[in-house]
Amino acid sequence: MKTAIKEKINQLEQKRFELMSELEVLNDERLNYKPLENKWSIIQIMHHLIKSEKLSVIYITRKITNKSTIDKSSLISKLNAFALKWSLILPLKLKAPHNVSDVPNFDTFENTKSKWDKIRNSFASIVESMSDDLLNKDIFKHPVAGEMNIEGTIDFFDAHFKHHQKQIKPLLTNLKSEKK
Repeated sequence: MKTAIKEKINQLEQKRFELMSELEVLNDERLNYKPLENKWSIIQIMHHLIKSEKLSVIYITRKITNKSTIDKSSLISKLNAFALKWSLILPLKLKAPHNVSDVPNFDTFENTKSKWDKIRNSFASIVESMSDDLLNKDIFKHPVAGEMNIEGTIDFFDAHFKHHQKQIKPLLTNLKSEKK
């Protein structure tokens, strides 16, 4: 099972690397461009994803330090994780909680990429060090969907990334066309 989980993490990372290679051709001013005052720039979207993943890593780290308090994943937690994944895939507009929507007005691509690299490396290290008995236990708690296991957590990261990638793609297309 751990091999399948590592493969999911590798696939998630591959998608992020592909996005980074698309973004690195733009300068910091373009990546920080906000199409409207109440809309995020590409860098701000990246920071939102970073904060979400960072808070998840912090929660998981705390949770696995006391294994006796971790429950086995129930059918309800698996259904909630599934519902969360699909709610992010659907074209619904959801308001981000304040703790993950407080993003900087400006940052460099290199600094933002470095922060995301660090969080993803931390997450991969946590999964690598997890004992097999934790793989089917609820180690993460999403603010809306509730408890989920590591696979549900990775599915959340993936669906959340794809959800925001849909925001980034048109911004990226516009910024690239303006460059010409």
